[in-house]
Amino acid sequence: MADARTKITELATALGLTGHATLQSALEARPPILEIEPDMWASLDAISRSGKWEEEAETAFANGAYFAAHAGGLNGRVPQRIEWSGGRKMPGDQQVPADLLIDHVYTISCKYRSKVLFNPAPARLFLDHLAVTSRPPGKNWFQEVAPRAHEALYARTVEVLGLEDMAETPVAQTSEQRERLKAALRARGVSGLPREVIREYALLIDRVSRVSAKRWRKTLDDKAEEERMLWRLLRIYSATYFVLGVDERQPMRFRVVTPWEWRQAYEFLSLEVREAGRGQPMVDWSATYRHRASGHRRRVEGHVEIRWSHGPFNNPPEAKIYLDTPHDEVPGYLDLDGRDDGPLYEQQRLINSGL
Repeated sequence: MADARTKITELATALGLTGHATLQSALEARPPILEIEPDMWASLDAISRSGKWEEEAETAFANGAYFAAHAGGLNGRVPQRIEWSGGRKMPGDQQVPADLLIDHVYTISCKYRSKVLFNPAPARLFLDHLAVTSRPPGKNWFQEVAPRAHEALYARTVEVLGLEDMAETPVAQTSEQRERLKAALRARGVSGLPREVIREYALLIDRVSRVSAKRWRKTLDDKAEEERMLWRLLRIYSATYFVLGVDERQPMRFRVVTPWEWRQAYEFLSLEVREAGRGQPMVDWSATYRHRASGHRRRVEGHVEIRWSHGPFNNPPEAKIYLDTPHDEVPGYLDLDGRDDGPLYEQQRLINSGL
């Protein structure tokens, strides 16, 4: 279920598409073309009245209004239907990041002050390259790639916290034991691990970072697979879609190209991954490509944080994938405001000419 900030930013973006002059007037009108339930309208009203996300909501509404008026968007047309995913995962082999679907045609991903691209199980990234697979999720990644370091850290943590009758290994814990460990950490006033286990945690960071990077490199066994991996990391799919949002600097209004378009504008050169434990298990990734029009070589970069879900030794680790390059410098993210170093194919020429 979407949290309050996600609701207000995504639905305010949707309301900006409806032709209303202000966010408040759109909220009062509850336009039926936005297909959400009455209780969601009530929740949206309550979030708006709280004023907590007022700035983000107004920015989101402005983004929606911009897209509604833009020649590359709705070109002044009021849509007939706006569907909201509400945080639900879309079915299918290629999950285009759809937060809003307009008239069954335009797909919009809302990205407000977030650099997170994905949050999968580590095996899905390092072994399956984010591809859809029937492979089961697998074991706890820390236990799989660094069992000794993982178990040593767990044993030392249990000792420091003075817990008794605990499982021998972290993956053997019962739900009751996990709750007791979580409560003991909370009682010490720390959000992570006690300072007494820094040495053991450093060993886990080093081992998980090195083995994760090694396994990822091993599965990227040719240039074609590296290129596909980059497309998936950048969320470049076989269908074009739009990104509306804001980063630390400015509004974001992009059209994301398809792989076919991407190859017209850029030549993929290499994808590098390397261990980079900085405070937690981490792997850096960077890709080098050539911009065909200028001939210049460029890079796009990010990193992966491999960390526990909901606290130490609780749920299995997740791989949170971040984009470190600003969105407006990402190859294949074409700025509706004017920056465009992608292919000017015939459809785009018609859009730009207003025909």
